[in-house]
Amino acid sequence: MKYFYFVILFANFLVAEEIYNNIPMNSIIFIEDSSYHNKRVDDIQSSSDLMKYKAPGKSLMLSGIMPGLGQAYTGNWLRALAFMGLDLAALATWKLNNDKAEEKKKEYSLYASEHWDFGRWIQDYYKWYEYKDNDPEWNSIREIFINRSDSTSGCAQDPSSDQCYVDIWDHSHKVEFTYNKQVVSSSSDDFRDIFQDLCNNNNSWDTFCSNEAIDLKDDNNDSIFVIKDHHFFEGIQKYDMFFAGWDDNDSIQVVTKQHGDKNATSNNQKFYRNLWNDYNEIKTLAGNGGKFMLFNRAISMVDALLLTKKWNKKHDLKLSLHTYPDLRNRYGIGSLQLVIHLK
Repeated sequence: MKYFYFVILFANFLVAEEIYNNIPMNSIIFIEDSSYHNKRVDDIQSSSDLMKYKAPGKSLMLSGIMPGLGQAYTGNWLRALAFMGLDLAALATWKLNNDKAEEKKKEYSLYASEHWDFGRWIQDYYKWYEYKDNDPEWNSIREIFINRSDSTSGCAQDPSSDQCYVDIWDHSHKVEFTYNKQVVSSSSDDFRDIFQDLCNNNNSWDTFCSNEAIDLKDDNNDSIFVIKDHHFFEGIQKYDMFFAGWDDNDSIQVVTKQHGDKNATSNNQKFYRNLWNDYNEIKTLAGNGGKFMLFNRAISMVDALLLTKKWNKKHDLKLSLHTYPDLRNRYGIGSLQLVIHLK
């Protein structure tokens, strides 16, 4: 965002330069008043009235560069200071909150690395796979990880069946990681075979890992690295499919929301979620600061334009621009005539 204004301004200069270079300015500027009718501007450059004229385009451009400069150009210093002060306050809000957000990002990233593990997620994902008769507490936990909307397999009617527990590779949300020098997704077809290899299972349909611990190595004996981007850090606090990766998943808690959905959580996940929410709130404040800078700049430009017109009206100055066509020019303009009317 910090380069946005300069890009817009630079683009405007390029367009202006292109037009200037392609349209002949051979009619020069003329002055009209009661005593100097159609007299060339070269002959009356000493006119005090002419020196009073304020260009609306210039005031607009100045406020586009820095809110308040257009007001200063017309001599309205109090309004100029007000716009400049608001812009500096918005800039400080944007900068300070962005810095705070980066610190909070480091904090939640470190906490996630300490308490959420990819190998544990694979190892413990099917921990609640079994349906237990006469154990409603256990089954209420298991219910979080099943697909109750699947009416074809009868899960909507009887969620106790094994096939109702959603397989780790059947989710739309995913974890991406490196494997055999490629980036692989946990929601891809390849992950089923990778799960079997990492768990040392005999069959691809086996759910529980045969290994007591997951060695995060690929077929080349290279370490597996998880792609920890924004979606990863968001997902491990938001979606139940990632809950098994938390180091306190044995202390699972079931939370029922107002609309009836049930979610799994734990103390460590709650703490991480609070860090994540703090980060989002700070980023929102930073974004509001940036939006206010744009808003303040737009208001300053409009205000500067109106003040310039007011200035020229007060000093009985009027500017008119006449164009003369020329079809040989790609802009269709042969020349321009700028006329300043003095009363």
